[in-house]
Amino acid sequence: MGVLISSCSDDLSVQDDATPEAVVKAQASTNLEIPSTGHFDLESSGLVKDFDLKLQLSEVVEPSECGPTPFNEVANYYNDLLIDGFIAAWDGNPDAIGIILEDYFAINQIAAAYEGKNTDYFGEDGEYTNYVKNRVRSLEKFWDMADLIEVNGQHTETLEDLDFIRYIYENYSTATPEDIDYILEIAETFNTNSDQIPENPFFASDGFATFDRTIVVGDGIVTFLEDTGLDPKVVWSSILAHEWGHQIQFLNFGVWDYPVPAFINTPESTRMTELEADFITGYYLTHKRGATYNWKRVEDFLTAFFNIGDCGFDSSGHHGTPAQRLAAAKAGFNLANNTKKKGQILSQEDVHDAFISKLDLIIDGTIY
Repeated sequence: MGVLISSCSDDLSVQDDATPEAVVKAQASTNLEIPSTGHFDLESSGLVKDFDLKLQLSEVVEPSECGPTPFNEVANYYNDLLIDGFIAAWDGNPDAIGIILEDYFAINQIAAAYEGKNTDYFGEDGEYTNYVKNRVRSLEKFWDMADLIEVNGQHTETLEDLDFIRYIYENYSTATPEDIDYILEIAETFNTNSDQIPENPFFASDGFATFDRTIVVGDGIVTFLEDTGLDPKVVWSSILAHEWGHQIQFLNFGVWDYPVPAFINTPESTRMTELEADFITGYYLTHKRGATYNWKRVEDFLTAFFNIGDCGFDSSGHHGTPAQRLAAAKAGFNLANNTKKKGQILSQEDVHDAFISKLDLIIDGTIY
């Protein structure tokens, strides 16, 4: 669900090869050279979990049929607006590139995951808050996980608060007081002169789960998928259920068996856990005692997962191709739909075992 922006000749193109916790980076044509890192080390702060195991040749994902989806077109559209808005407000200071096109994304991740800044509402104006809270209660009941998971919203408007931005630099970076004063001058210039804060959803395009039982869903990722023509309520439900699937994985980490180790930051490992979260989503959303989606909504959520597939086969953040993600969600739907006792909810472990039994078929495209 994270998006990495990188240059492609003189134009920006979106490459879906970042983990949900990864810092979003941008490089605007050959005129903007972004620093290799920003002011924040999200890995040491706990946002990025890495079990520090070596990449093995067997863990590299073999390329398969793959291509762009409507999601890429939407993301590119907002990406172009962001870069155009930055350049329009840019005074030529090269330090502004790393601050606005890198640090801002990290600040908003920290705000949502750790600081509780503007996290108690969902949707730009809170219009989906009640819907999300009801869906969370449904997920808690369905998976028997009452009061275990915190779900936080993420919003671009957080970046309007310059005092908060100062606080984040003071508490999460090694910048000196003089550095921070200088950074805040750059931030104020951009916020005042650009039309991207709070308008651009790219700054809140996160959807991720952390090992400390927190889920973050940004308005931006919902906007991207809604702009592809999907029902926003289906999008909210799908993202929530997917990230809840990761929380189930975290809860059972070290207990469940996988064909390759889980959460070791390799392409094969990441694809496996992401496809399982898609499978869990399909099971919950279509179960008689889950979200009880009818076929029209099933089609929408399957389309959503197809849209957010990626072709980053050699990336540690590879989530699976569009076809594989669609297949995983459909296999979860089949599990719920084909259960003889329609009201029976399988245990978390039984759902996991069902996924493992279908994993090879999902990957090679023979699940149907």
